[in-house]
Amino acid sequence: MGGGNVAHDVAQGVAHDVAHDKIALAEFIKEKVRSNGRITRKAIADEARVSVKTIERTIKEIDNLNYVGSGNNGHWELND
Repeated sequence: MGGGNVAHDVAQGVAHDVAHDKIALAEFIKEKVRSNGRITRKAIADEARVSVKTIERTIKEIDNLNYVGSGNNGHWELND
């Protein structure tokens, strides 16, 4: 029979996919902000088909992305 640890292999595969998806989601957010500095978190979430909470968590991990201003009067700044 097989000598591999299937649960371990699956867990590693899932962890890799999640890490890759987080990178892809961060790039998606950056692209949306580049094309529209006033885009909302909800609009990004709708387009990415994820929750607003997921978008907010990912935005916190993007060091060069900042929201300047407050509420509807603010805009995103991405320092490349």
